[in-house]
Order: sequence, then structure tokens, then C-alpha cells
Amino acid sequence: MNSKVEYSSMRTSLTSGTFHGPRIAIGVALLIVLVAAVPAMAAPSKVERLQSQLADIRADLKKAGSAYDKAYWKLDETQVRIDKIDAQIEQSEADLVEARVLLGGRVNGMYRAEHVDYLNVLLDASSFEEMVTRLEFIRRVNQADADAIERVEVLQARLSRERVTLEAEKVERQAAAASLKKQRDKLQKGLKAKRAEYERVAGELNRARGGSSSSSARAMPGPNGMVFPVRGANYYSDTWGASRSGGRRSHKGTDIMAARGTPCVAVLSGTVRSKSSSLGGKTIWLTADNGWQFYYAHLDAYKVTSGRVSAGQVIGTVGDTGNAKGGSPHLHFEIHPGGGAAVNPYPYLRRMQ
Repeated sequence: MNSKVEYSSMRTSLTSGTFHGPRIAIGVALLIVLVAAVPAMAAPSKVERLQSQLADIRADLKKAGSAYDKAYWKLDETQVRIDKIDAQIEQSEADLVEARVLLGGRVNGMYRAEHVDYLNVLLDASSFEEMVTRLEFIRRVNQADADAIERVEVLQARLSRERVTLEAEKVERQAAAASLKKQRDKLQKGLKAKRAEYERVAGELNRARGGSSSSSARAMPGPNGMVFPVRGANYYSDTWGASRSGGRRSHKGTDIMAARGTPCVAVLSGTVRSKSSSLGGKTIWLTADNGWQFYYAHLDAYKVTSGRVSAGQVIGTVGDTGNAKGGSPHLHFEIHPGGGAAVNPYPYLRRMQ
């Protein structure tokens, strides 16, 4: 009888809602889970938004950077042409001095050597025809020398006019390059700030998921198994074969533009050796385990000068040493498959990202 009463009482409690304890506990637990999940659910959307913003800034930076690069190399070509004209002017001045000396020497030889004067040269002729012939000879010699001097003087005048024109062109191109450089630097600064914000948010998301928030981990390789050689905000374009130094040479690599001090990393595991030259400045040759070689030039500083390195390890920093001094900091990067001739790095770089 008593057991029936207890059973009936329990059913009444359950149906009437008076048995609240377990229900409240379950509800509170669910609420805690939902509240904890909100930041983790919201964070990916913010990360995605930042990724989209990064992509937009990168695209703008690449356009501005490419425009600046073109302006910079046009300015370089103008300077090469000015240097060439300066050399021609210098040579023409030497030619003019030589022509004047030659003319003076002939006059001295003809009219003063051994006390022979112009009148005696003519009067010494045995006939009137010979005198006329000598006079014509003297006239032609003098005219030839005068013509040579005139040609040099005309050349000098033309070169001087061209130089004035090129100097004006140089001023215009310097102004254009400076304006584009400001635009590029502003975008690069914005990209750096946005990347820092992205890494902060990504770190918070990783912590919420129980992972590490450290951003110092080595970069992961791209689809082709290689790590991109610059770790930080950068831009680059396909400049393989482009004219350099006014056409005196062609470009045999890819220039990856980045702020001075941006880390440069090993694209593959292997061994490195460092070298310094007037052309490449501070350089590193990386010989990968597969036999391929990679050339890093214009480094600002070395982080490793020799020995074994791992893929993604920092080996140097972006700079402007060598013949890039005074220009935009960048990494000149080359790829030599099997240690042979250089090939266009651009397609490989695209598949490292």
C-alpha cells in the first residue's frame, strides 16, 4: 500500500513540474555550453573578414607596387641615357681638342716649319698651274679640318640639347616615382597593421579551441612543397627578362618587395653559404637536399651564414644592399633546378602560397 502511494506521488511530481532539480541543472549546463561557444562561433567570421581585407589590401599593394617598379626602372633608364650622353659629350670634347691641335699643327708645319711661310709655298711653284694646285691643296686641308671641328661642335650642341631634355624628363619621373612610392608605403603599412590584427584574432581563436596562440611557428609549405621565401607583408610580379640598367642586362629572378628587416626563410631544407658582392650585396645560396639551388640577394642582415637549415627557418632579412642601395628594399630571388641555369621563379612562387 505504501509503495503505491510513493509511486503515485512521484508521478504527480513529474507531471505537475514540481520536480525541478535535474531540469534546472541540465538547462544551466546547456546555457554554459552555448555561451562558451558564442566567441568560438563568432571568431571565424571575424577571421574570414580580416582575410578578405588582407586580400583586398594585397591586391591594391601589388598594383601600387607594380606601378612604382615601372616608374623606378623608367627613371633608371633615363639616368642610363644621361650617363651615356655625358660619356659622348666627354668624348666629343676630346675629339674637338684633338681636331684643333691637328689644325694648329698643320698650320705651323706649313707656314712656320723651317721658316717656310704661306707666300713662299705658293711662289716656289714652277708654274702657275702648280701654284694653283698647291693653293687648292692648302684650301682643302684647311677646309677638311674646319669641317671636322664644325661636325664636333654640332654634335656637342645636339648632345647638350638632348641632355637638357633628359634632365627635365628625369625630374618628372623622379616626382612620379616618389608619389607612387608614398602610395605603396602607405598600403604596405596598412597591410602590416591588418596582418597584426588578423594574427591576434587567429591566436584568440586557437586559444579558444585549446591550441597555441604563438605566431612564431614556421610557415607551412605551399602546394609545391616549398615555403614562400619572405615571411611578412610583401608583393611581387613576373619581371623575368625585364630590362635592367638601361638594357645592359635582363632580370634573371623575381623581386619580392617588402619592408626592410622582413624575415627571409629557407624554401626547402638543405645547406646555406653566404657571400657578399657589389652586385648582390649580402647574399645567400641555399642548396636543397634535392639538389636545387636558391639565391637570395640584397639582404639587410644574415641570420644564418653557413651550415644546415630547415624549411621555413629564418636565414636573413630583406634589405637593399649591393646595387639596390638607395632603392626599395626587396629580396631578389632566383631558382636553379638541379643547380643549373636560373629559371623564372614566378610560377613556383605562386604555388608556394
